[in-house]
Amino acid sequence: MEEKLQLIKIGKLSKAKGLKGHVQGFVTPEFVERLKSVKLFYIQHLTSELPYFIEEFEIAPTGHSLFLFEGVDNRTKADALHGKEIFTEQKNLKKQKKYDNLDYLIGYQVMDEKLGFIGLVDEVFDMPSHPIVQVFYNDKPVMIPLVNEYNLIINERKKSISLLMPDGMLEL
Repeated sequence: MEEKLQLIKIGKLSKAKGLKGHVQGFVTPEFVERLKSVKLFYIQHLTSELPYFIEEFEIAPTGHSLFLFEGVDNRTKADALHGKEIFTEQKNLKKQKKYDNLDYLIGYQVMDEKLGFIGLVDEVFDMPSHPIVQVFYNDKPVMIPLVNEYNLIINERKKSISLLMPDGMLEL
């Protein structure tokens, strides 16, 4: 019995570039660093994903990409791939480190050194300067930045976040 491939959607193809079959595309940035040496991608066609062997590809850190697939050797064939989704096998991706994604904090207890239990983490926002967690305190959403200035301690065993928030932080 044939084993079903574990395919992960990593991006989308856009327009043809040049006359030799190159296709521009976009790979979701979270996958750019995780892609191992890949020999083929799967491209969505009607109800299934078909394998396309890669002759050349370049991916910028932003995810903007340029592909040349085996058998796609002119602009007409490249144009036919416009808008198609790109997939790769799960095994072609490096494992994601736990701390690359802070969603594991959802459900953690947030404890203030003065006030005690504040609430449970409801949502995590990974902002460029620092992550922010949302908790509900007195039935109101409160955004709490996770910064070292608040004596931040994350205890994975207890599933808790301890900190010392500035006075008035919960009244904003």
